[in-house]
Amino acid sequence: MHDDAASDAPRQAFDAFGNPVEVTFPPDLHDTHHLRLKALLLSVWVVSSFGTCYFARDIQALMPDWPVAYWMAAQGAVLMFLLIIVVYCVAMDYFERQQARDEARKRPAAHQASLPATDPHA
Repeated sequence: MHDDAASDAPRQAFDAFGNPVEVTFPPDLHDTHHLRLKALLLSVWVVSSFGTCYFARDIQALMPDWPVAYWMAAQGAVLMFLLIIVVYCVAMDYFERQQARDEARKRPAAHQASLPATDPHA
């Protein structure tokens, strides 16, 4: 089979037992918006987790009476990770709704274009 023939075949996914399951997202879902979002959130995660550990002494010097560096490394990293998950879920929901709206707008236009142009008074 050539690559062209394989790409024209319908896409189907299987679960762990080999049963076919419905594919819920089209394969072109990861466009530039999604990749930029992932890159941004990954960079926030890197800065918040590794940056806090790297600059722990400098952060501690800002607030000497409170163990802010320990708090940010221990509890702040978990809270930041949960915040990143929430932001990702909200953004993906927005992207999917926007994509569904765009597809819904295209359907009536395609339907109108496929109708024959007939004059009812002729």
